[in-house]
Amino acid sequence: MRKKLSHCVAMATIAVGVLAHSGFAGTEAPAKESKQVIVEETKPAFSGWLSFDLNSHFISYGTDVWKGGTNWNKGVFNPSGELDWATPVPGLTFIVGTWWDVTNNTVSPLGGWIQEIDVWTGASYAYKDASVTVLYQAWNYLSDTEQILDVILKYSNNTFLNPAVTIHNRLDPGASGGNVGTYFVPNLSYNFKVGPVTITPSAAIAFCTDGYNAGGGGYAYTALGLNGSVPIPYLPGSWELHGGVTYYNTNDYSVPGNPAENFLTGNIGVKLSF
Repeated sequence: MRKKLSHCVAMATIAVGVLAHSGFAGTEAPAKESKQVIVEETKPAFSGWLSFDLNSHFISYGTDVWKGGTNWNKGVFNPSGELDWATPVPGLTFIVGTWWDVTNNTVSPLGGWIQEIDVWTGASYAYKDASVTVLYQAWNYLSDTEQILDVILKYSNNTFLNPAVTIHNRLDPGASGGNVGTYFVPNLSYNFKVGPVTITPSAAIAFCTDGYNAGGGGYAYTALGLNGSVPIPYLPGSWELHGGVTYYNTNDYSVPGNPAENFLTGNIGVKLSF
């Protein structure tokens, strides 16, 4: 009897062992729960661009400065650049920049071929697709300074069009020959891609106050542009080649002195964004 009982106990022990082995042989130990670390993409505090452009004309709010008219024989070289600081306040950016006019179209009081050096500073605030930018500008030419305050309202989502309005206020006429006053310039643009090329058609219509250009007020000019840009993959950094044409219709009553009221301008340049 004792022997039979011992035999039964032994068999039961073996059965339990077999069941235990068969129960866990095909079951992997539960993996430890992995924690996903989400790294938020942070934009750099400082960004900006440098651009080096050849322009067939120097057009300043409809005024053909070097009197090129329908010819392209008064070309200029225009280097420019801007540095932007994205402040800790969401959407608020501080801006500084400069633009130069370099040409031998006349003797320069600034030295060499440098005819004009403009500088600007200001701030921009963006909320979703809307932004407002305020820039104070000092345009230095002919041993004097024209002072400008621009207010730019923009809505950019490229769903259909990117409408914007520039309110261009002259605070000091400097050597412009005109008076203090304001330009009101609504404009539209749109970006679309054809392969690697970004195409941007644009349209603007401008109105000025009486005497701004030593002429009348009202309708000043219309500008219709077609521009394009393409990345340059062979240079270090983010470079692009850009260029295009802009057709101007100017009003001789509000913008007197242009050699032609209707003319076409051209541009080509390279730009480094950082």
